[in-house]
Amino acid sequence: MDNNPNIADLSDMNRPTKLAERFSELYDNEWTDCFEVLGKRPGSTEKDTIQILLNVCLVIGNSYQLLCL
Repeated sequence: MDNNPNIADLSDMNRPTKLAERFSELYDNEWTDCFEVLGKRPGSTEKDTIQILLNVCLVIGNSYQLLCL
C-alpha cells in the first residue's frame, strides 16, 4: 500500500464505509426496536422517545470516553 492515504485499508474495521454500515445496521435493528417499545408507553410522545434514546447514546459515549482515558 506504500502508505498512500488515498488507498483504503480494507482490513480496517473502522474505515468510513464500515462505520457507516455499522451505524446503518444499528439503526435498522436496535434503534427501531427500542423506538417502538418506548413509543408504546402511556402518554409518551415521539419527542420523549427520541430524547430517551439520545440520552442513552450520550451516556454510552461518555462512558466509552472515560474507559479510553
